[in-house]
Amino acid sequence: MSEKMFSRRGFISGTVLGTASLAFGGIKGTTIRRLPRYEYDPAKSGANTPVLPYFDGGWTVYMLANRSDSMMLSTLFRSPSGRLVMIDGGSVHDADFLCGLLKQFGGRVDTWFVTHAHSDHFGALWQILEKPDAGGVQIGRIVQDLLPLDFIEKYEKGTEVLAKKYLDAVVRTRQKTEKPEVGQRFDFGEGLVFECLNGYDLNQTHNPVNDSSICYRVENGGKRLLVTGDIGPIGSTRLLRILPREKLACDVLFLSHHGQNGATKEFYAATGAEICVWPATDWIWDDDFGGKGIGCGILETNVTKVWMRELKITRQFLLCRGDVALGPK
Repeated sequence: MSEKMFSRRGFISGTVLGTASLAFGGIKGTTIRRLPRYEYDPAKSGANTPVLPYFDGGWTVYMLANRSDSMMLSTLFRSPSGRLVMIDGGSVHDADFLCGLLKQFGGRVDTWFVTHAHSDHFGALWQILEKPDAGGVQIGRIVQDLLPLDFIEKYEKGTEVLAKKYLDAVVRTRQKTEKPEVGQRFDFGEGLVFECLNGYDLNQTHNPVNDSSICYRVENGGKRLLVTGDIGPIGSTRLLRILPREKLACDVLFLSHHGQNGATKEFYAATGAEICVWPATDWIWDDDFGGKGIGCGILETNVTKVWMRELKITRQFLLCRGDVALGPK
């Protein structure tokens, strides 16, 4: 896939790879150009996504785009021998696409990691479990450490409703579950290792569900990926305080909370990443919350864009423009 150099009004310049081409606009509150909504082309989507060579061996990583207007996070790892590992999976609206993709790849997921108890992260998995025989998808185990439902109800009332339905489906379908421990390493062989970096903190009652996100440092083919879920300013500051810097160092950084109002600039700076991934919808990217207008200033997307410029992370993937796959060289 070709590389394209871009520069817009002196705001940023750098290299953008593949289907995730970007157009940067102005700073928070100013008008930026809306890119046309991504049209999903079956020839360049899902299992047919062109794979960019990046890793020195290891697994292919499919970073999947939203199939609706809902924000989401969904990432699939596929080994050379065809084994599958999932992170989150997206919202209920992503379920049919994801179910079909998994079946294209054999239909058995070795391990399914769920970062936290928001439905734009567990919704697709929940809907797959609700299908007869899970839609033909087999899951070896679900790895998750979600906040207690009564805690969620107390501090983020309403969120517990769908979380309970998801957890009921897990129990009803007799899925094997496992709670990750801080520092635990999941070695899948063929060059892929996940490491759990944190647990949740019940003393934190502001933005509790996002900040309960379990972050994973992923080693794959000689590179490191950092998956942050929706961790926010308080949670990311806590991680900076308790973790050695080498645990945050990565080559590929998943921006938290879909690229807006997530982790702090200091957290992102500590990663030293060369690539960042935006799991953002077009309305998040454009700062157009509720149709109030592009660059309306309600979201903090443009703040993060400025940070990426200042941190010189110029290789960026915008997933609302399409799926992106990184594979072995």
